[in-house]
Amino acid sequence: MRIPGISELTEGDESLLPTLFLLEGPLGAGKREYCTQFIEFGLSDNALCIFISARLTENQLKELFYKIDGKVLESQFKFINPLLDNADYDGTSLNVVYNEVLSFLNLDKKVKRANSRKKMMTSPENIEKQVYLVVDSVNQLCDIFDVDIVRKFLARLTLLVKRIGAIAIFTIDTPVVEKYIPVTSFCEGKLEIRFEESTSGNISRKIRLLSSSHAVSSPKWTAFNIDDKGSLTFGDTFLTCAMDSKPIHGVPLYYLDSPFCSEECIKTYKKISPFFPTITPKPGLLDYHFFFIDIVGLSDPHLVVKKQKEKIERLNGFIKECEAFRKTPDESKIILPSGDGMAIGFKENPELPYRLSTELHKHLKKYNKRKAPDDMIYVRIGLSSGPVFTVSDISDNPNVWGPGIILARRVMDLGDSWHIMLAENLANQLMPLTEEYRNNIKEIGEYQIKHGEKIKVFCTYSEDYGNPEIPEKFKNGK
Repeated sequence: MRIPGISELTEGDESLLPTLFLLEGPLGAGKREYCTQFIEFGLSDNALCIFISARLTENQLKELFYKIDGKVLESQFKFINPLLDNADYDGTSLNVVYNEVLSFLNLDKKVKRANSRKKMMTSPENIEKQVYLVVDSVNQLCDIFDVDIVRKFLARLTLLVKRIGAIAIFTIDTPVVEKYIPVTSFCEGKLEIRFEESTSGNISRKIRLLSSSHAVSSPKWTAFNIDDKGSLTFGDTFLTCAMDSKPIHGVPLYYLDSPFCSEECIKTYKKISPFFPTITPKPGLLDYHFFFIDIVGLSDPHLVVKKQKEKIERLNGFIKECEAFRKTPDESKIILPSGDGMAIGFKENPELPYRLSTELHKHLKKYNKRKAPDDMIYVRIGLSSGPVFTVSDISDNPNVWGPGIILARRVMDLGDSWHIMLAENLANQLMPLTEEYRNNIKEIGEYQIKHGEKIKVFCTYSEDYGNPEIPEKFKNGK
């Protein structure tokens, strides 16, 4: 679940994130662009996305999402305009809107059954996908319909959002007319947006998380920029580091006309750049076989920090129990933590990352059978072989980095929950070795990653491990 600029707005503490926002600001400040990027995040995360607006036609809205394939829009996206041809301004149209939302989420039949039994639906609904919802804008609905009617509509919508665990943004233009204030009380957090015009005619925009029901905070304004294509960039500067694509805060450093955030990034870039667009071992580098893993859904704001910590510690414990890890001497493996996962490099045997993956899956599936849904651990894994070199971290401690790790991370990023993804170089090493490898390692296809490079990707699965489904990124033809 992603909110544009949330790391900057919460100073990195995303555990304080509410799920129902009121985004307020004057016309032209960028509220629609903010909501557009919010929906694009949802589409790219394979969520169900709903955009309710009386301001736009369907064609105008689709123009906002020109970067998203039309088939994705049709299957994941629902646009609803309350101004129907036979609009009834006593509230019938808003009832139709609410029913369309239920129908899109396949909840309409459950509501009908509940109504027939004269019972309120108060229990959480099991929606397989995350839901992103936008209402743009509240004050325009109040201009069209009676305020009390809009208030009742938003109350129903708010209850639905909370019941299904969705995340929503309601926008409102400022200054807010006094009679519209009651309809703003449903939101758990308030985002405030503003813009200023300099004497030279340049527009600067800022946004802040003004309030949150989850925490008491000191709201700080964060600058953001809207480019010609409507994309938003947050931070005091809008340059990103050519090494890790993170925003550069402060004065950038340049190498070959590209911006970097530090000398260390430039040094690392110089060492990595010779390996692109193709990754080939170079003399003097160490060859390792890599296992890269992360926990799926660990950044979900509904998951408390204590629960996140417990899942990471539990995953580490299961990895230590696996024979492939336990019986490999420390001097023959390297371990690099990555927040919600880790990279493990094995120096000699290319089978070890594969064995570790299959053993770990068996441990986790047994563990999940005994646990409640919130306690279950779901992972995705990427495997690759390749060279690494020694680098110094910020504390001048020796560490390793290189194409072998990078490729394992990239193939992992292409997978979904339970996928074990393999880069071509490791798959080709394994398949001739045993009948199990030859039967269970399947080619998925090519995928274009950074720098225009195309990689061939494989996936492995059986009854005991892996995921036989084609990853969503390949289904969507990206």
